[in-house]
Amino acid sequence: MAGDKSPMIVAVSWTETAIGLVFFALRFVSNWKIVARFRWDFAIASLTVVTEFTAQIFLQLSVDAGMGQHIGTLTHANEVRALKWSWAFQLLAIAASTLGKLAILAFLIQIRGRHEKKPWFLITVGVLVGAVNVTVLGTILGQCAPMEKLWDDHLEGNCDPGRVVNQNYSFFQASFNSFLDALLASYPVHLFWKLQMKIRIKVALSVLMGLGWIAAVCSAIKTYELKALTETSDITWAQPSLLIWASTEAWIVIVVGCVPPIRPLMETILQRLGLTSKKTSTPNTYPYGSGGAGHVGYGATRSMPTSHSHFQSNAYGGKQTFGDDNDNDLDWVELGEPGAGSGHNNGSKERIVGGDKDVVVTTDIVTQFEDIESHHGHGHGSGPSSSNDSSISGEDLARQQSPGSRKVF
Repeated sequence: MAGDKSPMIVAVSWTETAIGLVFFALRFVSNWKIVARFRWDFAIASLTVVTEFTAQIFLQLSVDAGMGQHIGTLTHANEVRALKWSWAFQLLAIAASTLGKLAILAFLIQIRGRHEKKPWFLITVGVLVGAVNVTVLGTILGQCAPMEKLWDDHLEGNCDPGRVVNQNYSFFQASFNSFLDALLASYPVHLFWKLQMKIRIKVALSVLMGLGWIAAVCSAIKTYELKALTETSDITWAQPSLLIWASTEAWIVIVVGCVPPIRPLMETILQRLGLTSKKTSTPNTYPYGSGGAGHVGYGATRSMPTSHSHFQSNAYGGKQTFGDDNDNDLDWVELGEPGAGSGHNNGSKERIVGGDKDVVVTTDIVTQFEDIESHHGHGHGSGPSSSNDSSISGEDLARQQSPGSRKVF
């Protein structure tokens, strides 16, 4: 309808909400059925979805009160409600976008694996994300005194220079988020290119993680739309574009964070539909006990990083059994340190598959030491051996020989 932007707000925001929930549901199924575990990056992603869905409810309340219509057509009560719920939506959308970025950082730390050095770069980025975005929440809520004047301009009080300060810092915050989205989209290329994988796999994984460039573009557009923050004469008509792009940015971050983890599930679905060929892969074992319980990676193929020979890779998601024709070559890797994980199995028991239906291969190694006796012309006689004879007991042999030189039968 002419003079009413509310249908556009509702259509776009709820469509994005439905798409985001579908992707998150697929991620949940992938973690439950394929990965068989829920990591802390999934926990942060779950909190992100809850926060953004709550924000969407407040956006709907704002639209119901009159957001998207000219302010002159609204009663004072509806104007106040529309702006109040609009600001609530914006605060929660910023929080959801922040949590979504932290979930992606957590995911990158997971697939980076357990190296000798902590991922200080990713940790530093996470701290900056939290600091910059939490600060903007303060500038929004503190731009007017009293705070209620933020949504009811008829109250006595002052919003100068709070509105200008908030707008300027919001420009910085949105620009920082755009840069960060681009950084998070580019960082995995550096990570994957160190792995010994087929080029097509490296490219595929880089493209999946590179979807963050879409979030960067959305954040850049939202930055441009922040000009609506200083519009006070017809604010309910000026804000819809900003609200739509705020919603789009948050849900795009959620979707981008869900795409890489659901790849094992999509591979399985496509194979069962006969749209891709089935590949049989044999699970690898490592002599130092890599398959500890609770340490499962993002796929079936295991690759060694070219520059870290003492690292190993574990699949994130594979309930696998030997001899299963439906084994999937999911090609998603997680670098891990030898013996890492909660299981930390270094004995003869080697847990090959994570999950409730583990396949455990048990190897019994029997080590024996021979008594070596050298005699000149005599066997095990009852008399004393000559001075040229030598007798070495198994116990002495065990003490003298290094572990690597023992005879194993």
